[in-house]
Amino acid sequence: MTLSRHAAALADLLALVACPVTGAPLSLEQGDAARGLLASGGMSAGGRALLYPIIGGVPRLLPPDLLHPFLRASYPDAYESWPALRALAEEAAGAPPPPPEVLETLTAYDFHHLDLNRDAPGGEGWLWDEWRESWDRFQPRLPPESMAGEVVLEVGCGEGRHARLVTRAGAARLVGLDLSRGVERARALESSPAHHFIQGDLRRPPLRRGAFDAVYSNGVLHHTPDPRASFAAVAPLARRGGRVSVWVYGLDEMRWSYRASHLTWLRPLTGSLPRPAKLAVAAALTAGVEAGLWLPARALQRAGLGALAARLPYHEAAGRDWDYKLRRMFDRLSPPVTHYITRAELEAWFAGFDGVEMINTQGQGWCAFGRAP
Repeated sequence: MTLSRHAAALADLLALVACPVTGAPLSLEQGDAARGLLASGGMSAGGRALLYPIIGGVPRLLPPDLLHPFLRASYPDAYESWPALRALAEEAAGAPPPPPEVLETLTAYDFHHLDLNRDAPGGEGWLWDEWRESWDRFQPRLPPESMAGEVVLEVGCGEGRHARLVTRAGAARLVGLDLSRGVERARALESSPAHHFIQGDLRRPPLRRGAFDAVYSNGVLHHTPDPRASFAAVAPLARRGGRVSVWVYGLDEMRWSYRASHLTWLRPLTGSLPRPAKLAVAAALTAGVEAGLWLPARALQRAGLGALAARLPYHEAAGRDWDYKLRRMFDRLSPPVTHYITRAELEAWFAGFDGVEMINTQGQGWCAFGRAP
């Protein structure tokens, strides 16, 4: 992307974002769209202009109690580049430190969900068919094509796999919001001016209310400390009549293999383990499923008994490589917080919305869809 296109893309984004503390507009104070400093029209408690760096083309629009622990851990040179940040860091030093699991999410994105780490755009590492299949399962009332020409927000975009489906289908602009450094991978792999990726806290979203035609979230809200409060924070970002659709975990009315795959019996034992130990447990579990289910499934498929193989639980992954399977198993063990949402709870979230639908997504969770009041 040329410098002028970078500048134009940043101008488009600034029309959508806001200070996560005051809600005031943001403007470019120093630098450019690749590495710069955004200033808020609002002030900190100490009377200073609130500042947010752009690093690697990603605006870091985190509230100060998260921004400065993140910068100190991941980008300490930011304070050398922009000395004005240092005074704000000192002002925020009295705030309670973020919980360890939050700091880990802020500073790491190094193992699970890395479907995009192997090949150039368009290569086999870009799993378009698989992403579309999961999208159609998670979001049966919001196909990507329905958002053509619209301004769209993805809440919890990770490395941006579903964001690519939406912009590929013609979205005018898409903003991907995530707490983790997955947005760095998303930005590195996607230079389209229609894509914007920002690092922020969805519980205090750095975005303007009513700015989006559609807001969606796939498998993220249930990993926040208070899913209902998280939904209440992001739903007002949709314009009046705009579509809001979320997919969340739910165990009631779900098929037994889906319930078993969540390892709810094991998580209390592994939750406090360090990452290497969790990885070792995931490897042992993956090896067990490989021997007990995936190896037999492949044997049946080779024998021309594909219909019989399809009756085995988790047969869909039988032909995938070890790294893929291990990542998926690790993802079951690694989230520090996981909630399972009931249909009644989802209905309460969407109270006051129009055209609300609650959908059991093939026995693998709930999709809730509605139009913002």
